[in-house]
Amino acid sequence: MPDHQSYKKSAQFKQPDWGLLDSESAAQFSSPEQFGRLLDVLEIQPYRDINSAIVPVQQALGIASRLGQETLAQRARLIHADVLGRQGQIAESGRLIREINAWASDNDHAHILARSHRLLSGFFRRLGDPSSSLEHALRGLKHLPSGVSPATRADHLMMLALALDESGSYDDAKQRFDEVLRIAKATGDVQFELYALNNMAFTYYELGDLEKAAELIAQIRELSERHDFPLIAMQLDTIAKGEILLGRPDEAERTLLPVITDPSERRLSELASLPECMLTVAQAQLLQGKLDEAQSMLEEAKHLCDDHGLSGLSVQARLRQAELHAAAGRYKEAYEEHRLFHAEAEALRSAEREAKSHIFQAVFEAEEARKSSEHFREMSLRDPLTGLRNRRFIDDRIDELLEQTRETGEPLTLAIIDLDFFKRINDTLSHVVGDTVLINVAKILSVAAAEPAAVARMGGEEFVALFPRTDAKQGLELANRMCRAIRGADWSPITGTLPVTASIGVHTVYGGSIGRTELLGIADRRLYIAKRAGKDQVVAEG
Repeated sequence: MPDHQSYKKSAQFKQPDWGLLDSESAAQFSSPEQFGRLLDVLEIQPYRDINSAIVPVQQALGIASRLGQETLAQRARLIHADVLGRQGQIAESGRLIREINAWASDNDHAHILARSHRLLSGFFRRLGDPSSSLEHALRGLKHLPSGVSPATRADHLMMLALALDESGSYDDAKQRFDEVLRIAKATGDVQFELYALNNMAFTYYELGDLEKAAELIAQIRELSERHDFPLIAMQLDTIAKGEILLGRPDEAERTLLPVITDPSERRLSELASLPECMLTVAQAQLLQGKLDEAQSMLEEAKHLCDDHGLSGLSVQARLRQAELHAAAGRYKEAYEEHRLFHAEAEALRSAEREAKSHIFQAVFEAEEARKSSEHFREMSLRDPLTGLRNRRFIDDRIDELLEQTRETGEPLTLAIIDLDFFKRINDTLSHVVGDTVLINVAKILSVAAAEPAAVARMGGEEFVALFPRTDAKQGLELANRMCRAIRGADWSPITGTLPVTASIGVHTVYGGSIGRTELLGIADRRLYIAKRAGKDQVVAEG
């Protein structure tokens, strides 16, 4: 599924005439030079409009094969990898880009090396790794030959601007956006000019500079009208969100309603954007007191989210529904919807982290370059939020240690740590504060459970600690030390008056035939006893 999480969406370019690629005329590309010129245009097309690129890219792969030119074949494959990534096949796309990047490096091909780094930047951006995205964006621009087309250079500059923006380097990002604007104006490329203005407007929203954002919105509208270049749904959504922030919900509603209510205004490529636009309209209607209309719009958005499995937008819809219930005075329903919103948001974050780990593993485990492979395999076994080991790692580690204790008879102690009243922290303060608490608890546990212990995050607010060669008495002492360390930390700068404590269940084995599931089950039951007994304590026996 394509990435719908960012509002920084690209405009869709008016579809080129790809008639030269139909079955009757493809044979005319007998010359590698002719086909190379086609690839110059085609390699930017997935960014301009993914739907219009799919068929010609497939045909280009066939032409490249018939021509028998390795360089042209690698270029065509790289464009195909870009299409795969934008269609949501991120792991397959990443593997292919890495392979072509290695080929370009081995064969000293500057253009393909530059393009593959640029696409790797996009790959890491989709996976939420801004530092790697920035690194590859910089390399992409560094290797880009001087004779490339203005559109290709603008594409690289745009990727670098986005990577800088998401790394917090806003001034440097603005400089690159300005370069894109200069290229676009000089070449009459209205689409890239709209790209830059749209992304810059979103950045100023994030920075809270609504005056500058409003100025950019006006420029976007003026440019669109002057060149008769219609804005796509996601650009209009960015504008509408800005109008809401500027206190003009009526204008926001007028901005988006034509896209939603008039099918003739929709492009095929924009259908996936409709649920997000509907949520924005529902928010605008709510702010105007149009509760019935907002509810109707929200129901349609939820229906589309359910049909297409748009989990992120479904979570946002929960929040909008809670706000609508509250505005209508249905406070019990509002509370319940808000509770579901927090639960689903946490589940979604966990699922996204898990999915990203799987993608890293799929892309990098089979790499021949051992160093890179090991680095990213290590990442796949770590929790992205806390940096601790994750459930996948700890399951394997428990099995290894249980096998060892069966062979040696040495003790093994396992502790399950669960934060008390963590939901209250998320609900009262925010999930950002909750994440900060989890990050700091992870540090506390890592310090309290020294080597050779292993600490991992199981999910949510639950952690596990493994203590090899540790008997029951030592294990209880270590668990109590972790409990005291969490309780005794100064949480006031983070949570204010809300305390942070943990309940811990502990079990020790000495050889025997116990398995991982049974070991975890015993510790989990003792954790439950600690919770029932008043929390903030350790239970090491039933």
